[in-house]
Amino acid sequence: MSLLKPNLSAQLSEFIAQPAFPCAGAKTALTKDQVHVKQYDDLSCEMNNIDMLSDIYDFIHQFNMEKDIYSSLVFTFELPEVLNETVFDKLLWRKLQQLHEIDACINDWDENVADDPHHPNFSFSLGGCAFFIIGLPPAASRKSRRFSRPALVFNLHAQFEALKEQGKFTPLRDHIREQDAIFCGSENTLLDNHGESSEALQYSGKQQPKNWQCPFHAASN
Repeated sequence: MSLLKPNLSAQLSEFIAQPAFPCAGAKTALTKDQVHVKQYDDLSCEMNNIDMLSDIYDFIHQFNMEKDIYSSLVFTFELPEVLNETVFDKLLWRKLQQLHEIDACINDWDENVADDPHHPNFSFSLGGCAFFIIGLPPAASRKSRRFSRPALVFNLHAQFEALKEQGKFTPLRDHIREQDAIFCGSENTLLDNHGESSEALQYSGKQQPKNWQCPFHAASN
């Protein structure tokens, strides 16, 4: 392992800037300098949870829908360097559980979404706001998710709702799915529309078995 600290922000910009990279929303955010990268040491470490929550709260409080509609908050992790989808899935849900248990002490779950990860209206909530989360494991089966180090992308659900109101969401979603199929060589069978199946199935990028039981449990109020 190199003793030099990798510049994961620069690497993420290069990853998104690939000519054929399918996510037009991420490309727009990159052009507008709205990909906010926070680099941390280890995805499996509990010591960074408070700082991560602070970053999430700052993102929420500073968010302006008019100018930040494509904005993303991205946590990159220097470790583990080699991480397959199964281990990444486990670490992702462990991290989300830890963040939630701290957050639940001061914030309610976003009332617009379900807190049951098996419910079709589920969305993860922190700081009282619903988020859609995209995991980027180094050994992702799909090329569009295969970043050099583990990363978690946070997008507010309010962004998607605003795009829907503007009539931009469905064309953007369909374009991304078409380009992703070209980029990766096959359609992504994980993708579904919000409200049709739980978005928890999409977070890590791992193809889950039919009887999958999400390890996340919302704290009791």
